Amino acid sequence: MNDIEKLQENIENRNKLNSTVREFFAHRGFLEVETPILVRSPGMEPNLSVFEAGDGGLRTSPEYQLKKLLGLGMKKIFEIARVFRSGEPIGGLHNPEFTMIEWYGQGASMEDGMKQTEELVDYCAKAFSYNGKIDLSLPWPRISLRDLFLEHVGIDLAEASSELYRQACEKHGIGVSADDSESDLFFRLHLSLIEPKLPKDRAYFIYDYPKSEAALSRLTPDGKFARRFEACLGEIELCNAFEELTDKEEQRARFETEAKERERMGKHVFPIDEELLNLLVSISNPTFGNALGLDRLLMALTGASSIDDVLAFPASRFFK
Repeated sequence: MNDIEKLQENIENRNKLNSTVREFFAHRGFLEVETPILVRSPGMEPNLSVFEAGDGGLRTSPEYQLKKLLGLGMKKIFEIARVFRSGEPIGGLHNPEFTMIEWYGQGASMEDGMKQTEELVDYCAKAFSYNGKIDLSLPWPRISLRDLFLEHVGIDLAEASSELYRQACEKHGIGVSADDSESDLFFRLHLSLIEPKLPKDRAYFIYDYPKSEAALSRLTPDGKFARRFEACLGEIELCNAFEELTDKEEQRARFETEAKERERMGKHVFPIDEELLNLLVSISNPTFGNALGLDRLLMALTGASSIDDVLAFPASRFFK
């Protein structure tokens, strides 16, 4: 197959995936929406770097704007969104501009969201007559991060702290920095001791994230875990999903904590989105939301080894 034929196949596959995703959500009563790409508050998470523009930047996710629509009364919505992240590697699983399917449903729990997610992937796999190496059969295993940390790190995440994480890093010979945050230490342990134990050829969910990793998700009733999960297709991290936090003051406090962390890291601190906070209180509990990487899903469905293989114009052709 020559380069022109590969490009044609690439574009046809992308069109098929987008059409299939739209069909899946239309059949379930979701409304497709469009939200701004250039925004005043493009993201507060400390781990994300933003392409800045004027007093704002290019969105890292449509999350804030979609939640505003929920607060204004919309019940089930989705967006196939172009999103942007700076400061990450180019190639492999990463491109600075990529495509997300992000959806929200009021009245849906985290468990409902797991079912929606695996059903969406299954629906797309059937459209592509998938017969790849990753086992996508339903239901996907639900893997508890709490259980994994107990077994492989010796920490109960219900009682986790920076000090316990730091001691575990030292015990297992994992290098740390004096200014590592609790999140930094958690991910050092996760990367070194947990990820190698996860399935390499199976789709699965991982849940029971500690409260320090809650971001915009609700906590469990005991306040010790985030109502959050990630889904992976083997070694491809596919999505990050929340049962959404709707408490205005708790969300404000988290934003303020994230702003301080961004400042400590020397990153631009964007203003807290007050409109979002004011509309959170109008969103029902539970509400589920998921941000799923369409480029990565297309990689899995077509057997591509790099995100470059599913993009017509990958950034690696133009940037180093």
